[in-house]
Amino acid sequence: MAGTWDYNPGQEAVKHRNDVTSDVTGTGYVMEYVKVNTNNLSMLEYNHGSGSMDFADILYDEQKTTSNTIYWIDYTTGAWTKGNAGPNSAITYTRQYDNVQAPIAFAYGTGYYAANPVIYNSLIKDKNVANSYQESASMHRQVEYARALKGDIAIDINCTAPTATASGKGSISMKIDDEVTQGTLHVGEFLGMPMYKENMPKYGASGTYKSKNGYKQGIKDPIIMIDTDYIGDFSVQKTMKIDIVKYGPSWMEDWLPCCSGGFFDIPSYNFDKERGSQKGIFDCTCRNESIKTFKPAWNTSMAQFPTAKYQYKP
Repeated sequence: MAGTWDYNPGQEAVKHRNDVTSDVTGTGYVMEYVKVNTNNLSMLEYNHGSGSMDFADILYDEQKTTSNTIYWIDYTTGAWTKGNAGPNSAITYTRQYDNVQAPIAFAYGTGYYAANPVIYNSLIKDKNVANSYQESASMHRQVEYARALKGDIAIDINCTAPTATASGKGSISMKIDDEVTQGTLHVGEFLGMPMYKENMPKYGASGTYKSKNGYKQGIKDPIIMIDTDYIGDFSVQKTMKIDIVKYGPSWMEDWLPCCSGGFFDIPSYNFDKERGSQKGIFDCTCRNESIKTFKPAWNTSMAQFPTAKYQYKP
């Protein structure tokens, strides 16, 4: 279950959806900085360079929910329990590029720089970082000092909280296909090892129990650490993906969910909307409606089985 410790630092869960597409072709100098955040995910794209540029990308990010309150029958106590499983969010990003570096001179205006053009001679840099804070997972790809760069990259990050009856998931993936000319390429992947913490939230903020399995993620002795560098002329294809199951609460199952209390004690944000189709069974509405249809009419003050007095006689 989610807690206050595993969110994107300084980011609130503000419900939103963002879609951006771009297609750029030209000769000159380019600098792009794109960073998107949800309450528990983040993605960065940064690039610059001068020369002949041809690239296109598609960005989607969404804070789907700001909270996720669930109810379940606690496995140990048998009591109805309320907890916060955390918000849901997602980020996806794809980019294709075919860039060739070259010095570019540009004359500004009509003054000094018209007679003395500014020369841009910037080698190509292209950097991507994807973070999933609840999973303590990160992926990083960076090209620097390149004379040419061609390829594509795809990033997908998803944080789906569990519900009362189904597990959630946390996933992060990065797919890279790069052709680097006279440059450097770094690719990294990280999954942190949980650190010991004495008090670990059980389901939401209420209730704690002691566990040697910590809840705070740390960088010491990580579960996964991949650190690769390529310098020169390289063609690199690499796919990285981490999937983590977010387990929901353990239920104490009864023959009927309301047996740990009464039917009308089941917690609900809108009882009539959620339980309206079953309500009549428990408040006797269905019985009363059925009795009205009986021919001959029943005397409901007496036992309802066919005696000689009430037997049907055609």
